Amino acid sequence: MDSNITEHFELPKTVYLPSDTEVTEDLIKALVKMKEKDAERYTVLQGYYEGKSKITERQKDSHKANNKLALDYPSYIVDVLLGMFVGKPISYTVAEENKEIMAAVQDVFDLNDEQDENTELAKMCGIKGRGYEIVYLDEEGSVRFNEVEPENVVMVYDNRIKPEPLFCLYIRDHVTVDNLEADKKDKLVTLYTKDSVKEYLMAGGNLTLMEESANLFGEIPVIEFLNNDEGIGDFERTLSLIDALNLAQSDTANDFQEFTDALLVLFGMPQTDSDDVNQMMEDRVLLLDKAGDSGQGAQWLIKEINDTALENYKNRLDADIHKFAKVPNMSDENFAGNVSGESMKYKLFATDQIISQKQRKFKTALQKRLKLILAILNIKGAADFDYRDISLVFNDNKPYNELDNINTVKSALDAGLSKTYAYSKLRDMDDIQEELERQAQEVDAYAESFKRELDDGQEVPEDSEVL
Repeated sequence: MDSNITEHFELPKTVYLPSDTEVTEDLIKALVKMKEKDAERYTVLQGYYEGKSKITERQKDSHKANNKLALDYPSYIVDVLLGMFVGKPISYTVAEENKEIMAAVQDVFDLNDEQDENTELAKMCGIKGRGYEIVYLDEEGSVRFNEVEPENVVMVYDNRIKPEPLFCLYIRDHVTVDNLEADKKDKLVTLYTKDSVKEYLMAGGNLTLMEESANLFGEIPVIEFLNNDEGIGDFERTLSLIDALNLAQSDTANDFQEFTDALLVLFGMPQTDSDDVNQMMEDRVLLLDKAGDSGQGAQWLIKEINDTALENYKNRLDADIHKFAKVPNMSDENFAGNVSGESMKYKLFATDQIISQKQRKFKTALQKRLKLILAILNIKGAADFDYRDISLVFNDNKPYNELDNINTVKSALDAGLSKTYAYSKLRDMDDIQEELERQAQEVDAYAESFKRELDDGQEVPEDSEVL
């Protein structure tokens, strides 16, 4: 790519096939080849997040400054939305009679460091537009799950009105001690169907079945996490604006550097040759045969910079990036600590829509994870438990006015709404069920103390209430 602006990447196409499709070796090879076309997009997006934007590829012209300033907008956009989305852990609540099975699910969460896993998946979706998670059983029969990069997965759906996963391929390099530093490696391909898990080695265009086992989950144990319906990353739509601002900032740095390295022009010295010119570039001096318009025998050759117009242009690009990425500039004075909660709502309205969209997509994927976990727990005889009996609560982490938040919770309680619902609106509440249990313990302790006073024959104040 020769331009200074990143070219538009075509989004990965979702594959739909008839539900009775036979998964042949030729089909697997075709899907692996098709997936390789998506690799460049994912590599570029990951590079932008890491600070490797298009400006870093600009080639240096001889005798010209070539600053390459990559402003870290992609990382800022992803990390701000990530913090607002899952900066506080997702909560899970169940009815009283289901606490035991939820404890078993929580053990699986703790084994897999579920909170960190959620964060990594949310970040992957923010950068690349989608991510995947594979649920599996380890050597001890424990349920494990781990994130997988989207460039390594091909999810194939059936072609019904509401498509469901038909099968899935997990593709990665076959790394050995012998080929550790090789540029090209053979591929390992894992085929997940509802009934089985097959391991293939793809070498030299040939596919060899290495291992086959039963799929105890009863459905495809690969979960697709989407950032949105289109699978677009948080900063992907603003790449051209980011590239333009990087270019403007880098050229501004070049102008200032070239101003510092200005050439000294000496008039009346025309007898020069190519060696003299090269020496002049080295010494930063130009020799001319007559005086300039000013009549001076020597002057500095500099390029004038319209600083005001340039700064206005860069400020406009900065504002447009925040506007179209729907991410606020948190250093802006509009986000001062004295801003009211109602005013903050309007300033974060566009951001709230993005967070809500992320929550809906993430909830669907997390419910699939719960369904797969419970499939194994139910086989082990824990209980016949439905994943839909577990409620997910997203505790977003946006700036807010604490007093307004407390008044909202109080109004909900005064209106007769349940404590579970009211406390779900309390921004600092990580575990609603735990708080309800603490309240019940305090009430029980007070009732026990009250009962002891009655048994001891102590006088009870007239305004006391019997619990």
